Amino acid sequence: MATTTIGKWGNSMGVRIPQEILEHANLALGSKVEVHLVPEQGILLKSAEKNKRKSNRELRKLYLTRRGKNTPQMSQGELIDDSVGDEF
Repeated sequence: MATTTIGKWGNSMGVRIPQEILEHANLALGSKVEVHLVPEQGILLKSAEKNKRKSNRELRKLYLTRRGKNTPQMSQGELIDDSVGDEF
């Protein structure tokens, strides 16, 4: 358990979450969280990320946006000749 103080953040208010709690909850700067008011218990924060694995549709979209932007050092047709003897 940790104690923190509510502070002003722009026109809103916010709390600082101690590092050890963030690490334990697998949260970091920029993580999306859901905020729930639990009657007679308080406020519950939980990660809004349902599943970090991407669907096939998301992977295909990512592939299509990155296709052609990689520049490998060697083309597929180029061979490296490092033979030292009578190999065949």
